[in-house]
Amino acid sequence: MSAYVIVEAAVRDEEALRRYGSQVGPVIAEFGGEIIAFGPWQMLFGEPAFINGMIIRFASEETAKAWYESPAYQSLLDIRDIALDCRIRLVGQKPSPVGGTAADTHKSGG
Repeated sequence: MSAYVIVEAAVRDEEALRRYGSQVGPVIAEFGGEIIAFGPWQMLFGEPAFINGMIIRFASEETAKAWYESPAYQSLLDIRDIALDCRIRLVGQKPSPVGGTAADTHKSGG
């Protein structure tokens, strides 16, 4: 089941962002990841914390975690932190043990 890495970011340093961007794409691709959306957020509700966002699709949560924890990606953290103030989250929906969805389980308080 697909998993999605959600990145919320504000740019700190344009030059560092160019360097980071040129290096992170190939690492994402190495793990079969696909950037499916990128750019400024359009707020529908709530207060914006960050201006820009990106959504990356991976084949599974395990693959997404393997990408994030890989030596190739970890070697980019220093430049990422210079380039961006960001949050990175992982979301994937798993079926619940009773046949519903994770969202159904959340609604029922479980």
